[in-house]
Amino acid sequence: MLGHINFEDLELKFGYSCMPNRLHYYSKEENDFRMEVREWCEINVVPVAEQIDRNRDKELAVKTLKKMPYLDMTIPKEAGGQGKAILYRTILGEELTAFSYALAGVYGASSCLFAGPIIEFGTSGQKKKYLSGIGNGSKLGAIAITEPTGGSDAIGGMRLRAIRDGDHYILNGEKCFITNGSVADYLCLYTITNDQVRSHKGMTAFIFETDTPGFEVVKDYKHMGRRGMPNSHLRFTNCRVSVENMLHKENEGLDVLLYGLDGERTFTASQYVGLARSAFEIAYRYAHKREQFGKTLYKMEGISFKLAEMFMDIELNRIAMVQIARMLDNGHYLRATVAALKAKIADATVRITQEAIQVVGGLGYTEEYPLERYYRDAKIGQISAGTSEIMRYLITREMVRMWGK
Repeated sequence: MLGHINFEDLELKFGYSCMPNRLHYYSKEENDFRMEVREWCEINVVPVAEQIDRNRDKELAVKTLKKMPYLDMTIPKEAGGQGKAILYRTILGEELTAFSYALAGVYGASSCLFAGPIIEFGTSGQKKKYLSGIGNGSKLGAIAITEPTGGSDAIGGMRLRAIRDGDHYILNGEKCFITNGSVADYLCLYTITNDQVRSHKGMTAFIFETDTPGFEVVKDYKHMGRRGMPNSHLRFTNCRVSVENMLHKENEGLDVLLYGLDGERTFTASQYVGLARSAFEIAYRYAHKREQFGKTLYKMEGISFKLAEMFMDIELNRIAMVQIARMLDNGHYLRATVAALKAKIADATVRITQEAIQVVGGLGYTEEYPLERYYRDAKIGQISAGTSEIMRYLITREMVRMWGK
């Protein structure tokens, strides 16, 4: 195109990193793992990433993900997994999202959000039965919290009822905005088992098999971003679930939920880093190639300073993410810190993807560059896994808990 630079001219592939391969805050083993994941994505994700997004192709997303050799990465060795630490999941989250946010979302819902609570609270029988399929790619999981009456008040708005009937519970109600909902084999499902008390004291988690009679996928939502990642409205009509499928204890589902949310928010932070990184790298390369007024854009401070701001946000948030992941691996309680990271990098990613389009200009606003996809994908970070406003509310509550009034 006359006067423009094609995406291929940047010598830049989806997910390619112009930052050093060896980041000093990772060990050699961790850096090697980053490069291994990146190479796998270049071979397996690059050819399908745009197709998944443009066609909202959840089947292709699931098919591609199931080939990935890292699905069992954080599953304990005694349950047939690799037993890797949370930090490895954040490395995988960044690298996979740099190529496809949709694929990373499908992975996160199954191997992180579904598997995480079972790893922490499941019985040995539950771990053996439900984690093996997640690890080998034959099964997919999801976490089902949000309901039409919930949203940010997910617990207070919970209405899905589970009533004891002998050795089973009978479930009636709905869930909405459930990632993997229409493709999942299993759900980590939150229900109300005691409606005579406040929801957080009457909530119970179950492992729910989606081939149960009475389960229905009402629809998949058509989102502006993360296209190809199924996100669904679900209905439960007189579904029977065995008492053996209770996760943890009756009416103590809050413990399971809060543990899962901390893990989810750490993983989503890694996704935002990966998304922001890809947008930054395209803008950076473009600024070095594109000439205006007799010089490259990078030699103009109005552009180079934008890129410097992007780098600052990405680098500092990644360092924070790494430190938080290491501390979680060591068993530290970090609810406020995790909320702070999630809110900061989510807001920064929206800003970075927007500024990357600004650097590239009119071409960045077209589908010839993936920047418009990154921008569409970025917005959900301020909404899912707790809105940016809710993160700030959690922090204010945790400050009082830590320091008093």
